[in-house]
Amino acid sequence: MVSWSQRARADLKALHDHIAKESPQNAKTVAREILRRADEIDITPFVGRKVPEIDDDSVREIPAYSWRIIYQLRDRNIFIITLIHKRRHVEPEQITPQP
Repeated sequence: MVSWSQRARADLKALHDHIAKESPQNAKTVAREILRRADEIDITPFVGRKVPEIDDDSVREIPAYSWRIIYQLRDRNIFIITLIHKRRHVEPEQITPQP
């Protein structure tokens, strides 16, 4: 089962709203693709690569357009932690999952 953190939900809304300023249709397309890619994690949870900023095999990422979908595997559950633009530099503490 895939669950979204509050932060990840806010990230998705913010990126949708940002893209929608220029193109509402593109915003819908990108948001739908992110949701679709996140749902696929449930089928193949190890498809994503280990997040390079964190030394934790349970924290992984998959791409969707210009975004990194960062998630954590906990037993049979998948938690979407955050969405980060690929060009953005992040510090490990910005994407470390909360216990």
